[in-house]
Formats: sequence, structure tokens, C-alpha cells
Amino acid sequence: MKFERPLFYNSSIGLRFEIGPEKISLWKSYEHKLLNENYFDEALARAIKVFDLAFNSNDRISVIYQISSDGRRKIRKGNFLFKQIANVKSRVIEYSDHREIYTDTLDFKSYCWRRVCISGIQTKDLDARTLLEAMINTDFSVRGPSLRGECFFINHDKDITLNLYDDRGMDVVAGEKDALMPLYEKCNDIILDYDRERIDRIFK
Repeated sequence: MKFERPLFYNSSIGLRFEIGPEKISLWKSYEHKLLNENYFDEALARAIKVFDLAFNSNDRISVIYQISSDGRRKIRKGNFLFKQIANVKSRVIEYSDHREIYTDTLDFKSYCWRRVCISGIQTKDLDARTLLEAMINTDFSVRGPSLRGECFFINHDKDITLNLYDDRGMDVVAGEKDALMPLYEKCNDIILDYDRERIDRIFK
């Protein structure tokens, strides 16, 4: 699989969810730069609901995290991600560099995407709530820990891949339609309206 956003548009079977609620303002006071915590509470609740439906506690999973690099920037072992995985030192951790994704952004030979894949874990080994909140905080680090870069959760038992791209939305793709049917049915109210017609054609 090619780990390149947007997963939804790069896959034949997928769902795209609205995580940041359109009906709740992002700002409590834009003039005073006060964020509306109700917006973030609802965004996190939606993200957790989708994740929990896609990943059961004992499912075998991997986590892929990648960042753009000018050749010098690296993924450090003290990265926030590693701290959210139980007994991370005993896991399978593989580092790699990639130039086959986002090729239009790699202007120089030294540019690449640095990736780490952490496998040999189950969903229950992951502090998913904290990771999801950190991804929602990507553009709002003032709220607390944030995780810049791209994070993909892979469910090997269900052949599902999930990517929360920021506070606005989440893509979930799979090899088979049946794997995503529970999400389509139980989270239908937060499917992104812009893509609903395309999604309905696949799942109805």
C-alpha cells in the first residue's frame, strides 16, 4: 500500500469522516484567539468512535509515522509517538526513507520522507485516545501535545488503514467493503457530505 494522503481518494474502498463539527465554531473568541473547547471535545469523541469501531482491543496492528525531511530532519527515539506504545523497546521498529510518495515536493536529491513502522503490537498496547487528540491538535499545539507529520494505523486482522489527517477529518480504507460496513452504518451521520454520494454508491 502507498502511504500517501489523501487515503480516501487513493483507494477504491473507503470512508471519509467529518471530525471537526461544522456546526460548532472553532473559536470561542477569534478576536482574543480563544479556542472553543466544545469543538475539540466533539472532534475527539468522533475520532474515538470511528477508531473503536475499526480496531478491536486484540487486533494485530502496526503504526506508521512519517515526516518530510530535507535530509537532516529525523524521527527521534524520544518522539511523542513512541511514548504512547506500551513496552515500545520490545516491539519491531523499522526506519526507512521514501521518495516514491509526494514526488512533486521532493525538489532536491536530499529531500525524502522519513518513516518509522512499529509492529508486533495489538490495539490494547496503544494509547489511541492520546494519539488521536495529539493529531487533532496538529495546528493547535497551544492546547497540549501535538503530533506533526502523518500517522497511519493498520489493522492486519481486518485489512483496514486509518488516517486522522488533522482536526477536520479522517480517512478509513480497506481491501473489502464488508470490513467498513459497520462504520458506514454506525457513523453515517458524520460522513463528509462532500463525498457522501461517492461513498453511498459503494456501500448501499
